[in-house]
Order: sequence, then C-alpha cells, then structure tokens
Amino acid sequence: MHAAGGPGRVEGASMRRGSAAAVALVLSAVFAGCENWSGFGFRADSREMPRLRQVLALETGRVVADVGAGKGELTFALAREVGSDGHVFSTEIDPGRLRRLREAAVTARLANVTVVDASTSETGLPATCCDAIVLRRVYHHLTDPSSLNASLLRSLRPGGVLAVIDLPPPIFLGRGRFGVPAKIVISEAMSSGFELVRLIDDWPGRGPLESYCVVFRKPPCSTSNANC
Repeated sequence: MHAAGGPGRVEGASMRRGSAAAVALVLSAVFAGCENWSGFGFRADSREMPRLRQVLALETGRVVADVGAGKGELTFALAREVGSDGHVFSTEIDPGRLRRLREAAVTARLANVTVVDASTSETGLPATCCDAIVLRRVYHHLTDPSSLNASLLRSLRPGGVLAVIDLPPPIFLGRGRFGVPAKIVISEAMSSGFELVRLIDDWPGRGPLESYCVVFRKPPCSTSNANC
C-alpha cells in the first residue's frame, strides 16, 4: 500500500494525463482529415430559418450581412427574406469562393446581393451599413477576433444586431478549427464594445453537432460611443 501523496498517487495522475493526451491525439487525427470541411451547409427549409427571422428581425427592407458566406446558401435565403427593397452583403476571403458567389448571385438574378472581399481582420463592409449581421459557424476560424469584432461593430447601425452561430469544440481540443466555447465569443465581443442580448444554447442545425447562437447589440449612439 502506498502512503497518501506517494508514488501510487503520482503514477495514477500520470496515467490520467496520458489517457487524456491519447484521447486528444485520436480526436485530432480524426478531425485532421476534415481540415477543409466547411461544416453542414445552410438550408432555407431548415429549423434554423424561423429562429433567424426572430433573432435578426428579418423583414422586407432590412439590410443584413452574411460574414464568411461560404457557398452562399444563407446569403441567398436572406436575400429572399429582405426582398428587393432590402439588401444583403455577402463577405468572403477566399478568391475562389468570392468568384463563385458573384456568379451564383447573377445566375439567381438577385440584384439585392453585394459580394464583398473581406480579410481576416476586416469585414470590408461600409460603416453603419447594416441592421443585422450574422456569422454562421465562422467565428471559430477567426485568427484576429479583436480586429474583426471592431470592424463588425463599425459596420452595424446603432442598435443593430450581431448573431454568432457556432458550436462548442470537441472535448480536449479547445478553441480551433472545430469550434469555440460560447463564453469566449461573449468575452471577446463585449471587449470590443458589443452588448450581450442573450445566449441561445439549443440552436438547431444540420447534422448531429450541437450548436449555439449568441446575440449581441451595438449600443445606441451617445457622446461616449465613438463607433456611431
């Protein structure tokens, strides 16, 4: 029998750390083959659409942005929601995706869509252009969240809504290609000047992956708000 705090306890702790590391290694290997996977695509007939209508207050005439639009499924659904009197900005950083988004908008005859060339630290959106902005399964890819959040804040009109839809990372992996904890999103966005409205932790999505939606608001104009 080992005394308390003796070699047996040290050995047990070492084995637990080794087991955790092994699980992390296996999960990393499993997900490594999906490095370029862009997640489950959006579908306009999914259970997400009614929730988005509510969160983004979608109606005819609204101006919204789909940041990190990917293949554009969400962009085009938003364009139909806001109608010809509204407008949708669709941003991407990949040249190939930008080209395909522009081609798809022309093919779909959506004159109310503007495709925007963004960067890792800038949305590329005009200042105070939008009533609402959505990032769907994009935030965990951000490499410069502070700068990007500041750009998002500038792009919203006072009182405008930011919705961040993402998923918690698999256990042991932490923030990275496969998700980001909601508490990190909240901390980073609020540090950039956003006000937290609510966290929705049962957000629907395609496939078995658990999702959440964090809703923020840009504060109304005041003498202390330099982002108006």
